Amino acid sequence: MTALRLLAVATCAAVFTSCSSSVDMPKGTSKGYNSARLVKRGPSEATQTSREKQVHGLIQNSIKQQFTSHGLSYNQPNAELVVGYMVIYQENAMTTSFDDYFGYGRDANEILGVAHERGVIKGDRPDYFERAGLVVDVIDAKTNKLVYRNVSVGDIVEGASSSQRSARVNAAVNEALAPFFK
Repeated sequence: MTALRLLAVATCAAVFTSCSSSVDMPKGTSKGYNSARLVKRGPSEATQTSREKQVHGLIQNSIKQQFTSHGLSYNQPNAELVVGYMVIYQENAMTTSFDDYFGYGRDANEILGVAHERGVIKGDRPDYFERAGLVVDVIDAKTNKLVYRNVSVGDIVEGASSSQRSARVNAAVNEALAPFFK
C-alpha cells in the first residue's frame, strides 16, 4: 500500500471518529450576481504532478466556461462570488480528496467522511471500483456565506483519451453547476 493510501485510510479513520453524517448543501442561484473567481490556492499546498495539473486545468477551464456562458465575468480580483472545488477519489477500500482549490472553513473533512461512509462502508458494489467525485462550492465574497454546493460522481475510465477525459470533466462540472444557473 502506498504512503498516500495509508495516509488516506488514517485520515478517514480520524474523520469517522469526529464527524456527523450531514453536510450543508445550500441550493442558491446565480441571480443577482455578475462576477465570479476561483478560490485562491494556499501558498503551502503540495506541488502537483503533471497529471494533477492537467485535471485541475480541465476542471478550472470548465468552471470558467460555465460562468462565462451564463453571462458572469470570471476571475476578476473583486468578484462577487468565489468558486471552490474538491476532487474526491474513491475505491472500494478507501476515500481521499484533493482539496487545493476548495478553500478553508467549509467542512472538507466532513464531506470526505460522508463520501467514505456512503460509498465504501455502506456501499453495495461487490467488485473493485474506482470513481471520482467533484464537489463545487459557490461562496458570496462579501458575506463569506456558502450560497451553493453540489456534487457530481462517476466511475473512472482507465485509458481514456484526452478528449474523453475532457468531455467527462465538462459533464461533471456541468452536472454540479447546472442548478446554480437556473
